[in-house]
Amino acid sequence: MGTSTGYIAPTRIEWSRTKSAVTEMSKNLNSNSIANATSKYASAMKTDGFQESTFIHGATGILGFAKSVANYGLEASLRNIGREDLLGKSSDVIWNELLHHYTNNGATKEDALAIDALSLSLKILNIDDFDRLADISMDTLLKEMLINFVELNFEFRFAEKIGKERSPDETTQILSSVKGYIRSNLYEQLTIKDIGNIDFGSLSGNQYVESALIDAYTLFETLYEEDSVSYTHLRAHETVL
Repeated sequence: MGTSTGYIAPTRIEWSRTKSAVTEMSKNLNSNSIANATSKYASAMKTDGFQESTFIHGATGILGFAKSVANYGLEASLRNIGREDLLGKSSDVIWNELLHHYTNNGATKEDALAIDALSLSLKILNIDDFDRLADISMDTLLKEMLINFVELNFEFRFAEKIGKERSPDETTQILSSVKGYIRSNLYEQLTIKDIGNIDFGSLSGNQYVESALIDAYTLFETLYEEDSVSYTHLRAHETVL
């Protein structure tokens, strides 16, 4: 991503702690330092809150459109959102227009990051044609979008900091390790509940996606707390021996 250029980091204490943890992780990359950095990052994100989040709005829109296509077909779904101009267009053109439609046309860097996360999710799940939506469950789609947002948002905020005095290959290795940690834990441990009952065309849809995003970040706080407790018990055991 090129969105980190010119990024101004927040100055609140939670972000200062995150920057310190990221610096330590960059110097000493291991499972504990990654867990600490992602935990601090998660706490900072939750402290900021997610009001007016373009990602949440975009993810809700894509989920609603995907559900509509599954139930009523592509033509009716496009007409329902007032995008008759896209009828007869290729899947690539329609997806591109929809991604911009739901993310303020990528007007800001945060909007562009949301587009990146959503479009990458479609690519990873091979949703290159709207018929493919019939094979993808809604919980799988949401989880993939959450994973990519959490990963890319971390990269957006810290790639430049990690890359200082390091080669591009070293920077990529560190970021890949963090992304691998994020993906594996969210994929295996994040539970998406009752998504089939959600109306993504209403306020409850946004609230559902926001709750799922908060759960995703909370998971990383919990993981580090568990690791810290386990490490303390291990050290205590070694001392006794």
